[in-house]
Amino acid sequence: MASRDLKDLVPEAREKAERVTRACHDAAGFDLLIYCTLRTLEEQARLYRQSRSRAEVEQKMASFHRQGFGFLANVLESVGPCYGKHVTNAAPGESWHNYAEAWDAVPLIGGKAAWNYLEAKDHWDAYGEAVRQVGMSWAGDWTTFREYPHAQLRIGGNPLKTLSPEAVRETLIKNKLIDANLF
Repeated sequence: MASRDLKDLVPEAREKAERVTRACHDAAGFDLLIYCTLRTLEEQARLYRQSRSRAEVEQKMASFHRQGFGFLANVLESVGPCYGKHVTNAAPGESWHNYAEAWDAVPLIGGKAAWNYLEAKDHWDAYGEAVRQVGMSWAGDWTTFREYPHAQLRIGGNPLKTLSPEAVRETLIKNKLIDANLF
């Protein structure tokens, strides 16, 4: 299960999450529930696999191997078959949650989560503005696969498109998300 604890975020993301939460409360008048911070590689693999065929999983693993991310292919294989609805396009290593640099949040109205963007547009837009004000990327601004709850430190949807295999391993080890002895 993914973490909700702000302490699991890298310090810069944690500080910005606290600032966004305060801005939503103080400036916009609502509470914000951050419900997902760090997501392990294994959890990401389970979410990714739950809506995909074995052939799709094998294709992704082969792609990881070709790109030098064999250790991520191993994670994807290790979780085994998973079943459920489609919730993510990101395989392990392809989400900034896996690096403790992203969170998902929802505005609370009267103590209840306001999941529907159109029914709570002002609250969601205030959240997005607070995310932008602290210098982060809000997935509500994305043109494809818009994801209103998601905020991340870095620009770009897929870390593997911007980081080399060595940089991925180094970042995961530095953030204590994988054991350096595995490599």
